[in-house]
Amino acid sequence: MKEKKRIKIIKYFPPTNVNVSKHRTTKKKKKNITCLFADDSAVLAQGTTIKYILRTLQSFLVSLEEWLTKWRIAVNTDKTKAIIFRKGCSNFNPDNLELFDETIEWVTEVKYLGLIIDNKLTFRQHISYLKEKFWAKIYLCLPLIGRNSSLSLENKLILFKQVLRPILTYAAPIWGLAAPSNRKKVQIL
Repeated sequence: MKEKKRIKIIKYFPPTNVNVSKHRTTKKKKKNITCLFADDSAVLAQGTTIKYILRTLQSFLVSLEEWLTKWRIAVNTDKTKAIIFRKGCSNFNPDNLELFDETIEWVTEVKYLGLIIDNKLTFRQHISYLKEKFWAKIYLCLPLIGRNSSLSLENKLILFKQVLRPILTYAAPIWGLAAPSNRKKVQIL
């Protein structure tokens, strides 16, 4: 007798303040992925040629302009940046993208949700920022967690877990993607 296979469908419902939507021009072909969190957003596009990516992004920006105008939402175009991730040649001059008739600046690194992302995805700049932030907090906490502190070991541990550890563990999954030399800098901390 033939057994029926059961298929289990699992749906993932992200937290209410996170929205990942797909912008499509046709039902079959995905062009952009839009990532939204609170008031930060990122538009991702991928393709085989830079011209295709630029055309896709510009068409998205045109539709975004229409949507923003319709809902009367203002965007600070000075804070809007563009970055391209690619292997190989790093010095290239792509065409300008425009939002509300203002040129979007091309940069080699961008800060998104507190994470500094560079165009080679080495996270070198973010790790430098992380080290400075971590050591600044250590020096602030030193009178409380140092050898001569009258705090109990239990309270020192709570202070470490609540103040210092979150600095190191924020966006921790990216350390797997970081360059080995940069990963070592984090491990030393």
